[in-house]
Amino acid sequence: MTPLERHGRWLLRAYPAWYRRERVAEILDTLIEASPSGRRWPSVRDGRALVMAGLRVRAGQDQRLPTAANVRMALMLGAVLALLWLVANDLSDAVLHWTHTYSPSPGIAYEAVCGLLTLAAVVAVWFAPRHVVAVLAVAAAGLYVYWGDRVMAIQPAGLLVILAIAVFGAERLPRSWLWLAGAIFAVSLLQGFTPLPSLYFLYTPLVFVPWVILGAVVLWAAVDARPAIAMAIYIASNYLVIDALGYLGYGTPVLTSWQLNVPAMGAAVLGAGALWRLRRQAVV
Repeated sequence: MTPLERHGRWLLRAYPAWYRRERVAEILDTLIEASPSGRRWPSVRDGRALVMAGLRVRAGQDQRLPTAANVRMALMLGAVLALLWLVANDLSDAVLHWTHTYSPSPGIAYEAVCGLLTLAAVVAVWFAPRHVVAVLAVAAAGLYVYWGDRVMAIQPAGLLVILAIAVFGAERLPRSWLWLAGAIFAVSLLQGFTPLPSLYFLYTPLVFVPWVILGAVVLWAAVDARPAIAMAIYIASNYLVIDALGYLGYGTPVLTSWQLNVPAMGAAVLGAGALWRLRRQAVV
């Protein structure tokens, strides 16, 4: 493989995987024929053309599905992101408790078991058969309801039930969305460890990382609006649902009015805009 072909293949990652499997040889042959002999990199013009063409193909990939199918996939991803936030908090709490206290706590063990089972269900969404996802999700939902606070268990159990039902649709979540799920989980997990003196320096940078992720998703909505809808669900679940459940369980809201209203308005605007974009991108 020549350097030009190797670098061309790297640029072709702008195209979705299914398109690369079908057309990669044809595109590379055209690139090599149009480039001077001995060239190691595509020209700026050719490189820009490859990337822009790839993004245009990606922008049309959800046009192959009806709006209902795309909304189902966005709902699944939103449930996954919200569950990963909850799992990260549960697991970081468990690790901090076990490494910095000496008294065993059944509640912490419950958090760890539920968190690990939920994480397994989320990972299975991409890598396991649908019935495996459903079994793991229902089992985790049952543990949340059986072991924990019944009111506060409504959120994770409800999200897991949504996941167990939605996974039986015809389309699976694309693996290109794994970066978003991984970023949300990693940032949330690290935030849970920032009370440690050795990691406290990460607190301030980690405050801004979710905004960077949100900005990337908003920009990506021009190509694929489904992750933006998922982020709106994630925001609504983390702020609005938690506040409502806190009020039901303890009689007082968890968040102040501005902490609640700003995310609520942001989630509404993001969700409405992404849904409008999705309807323009999708068929029927």
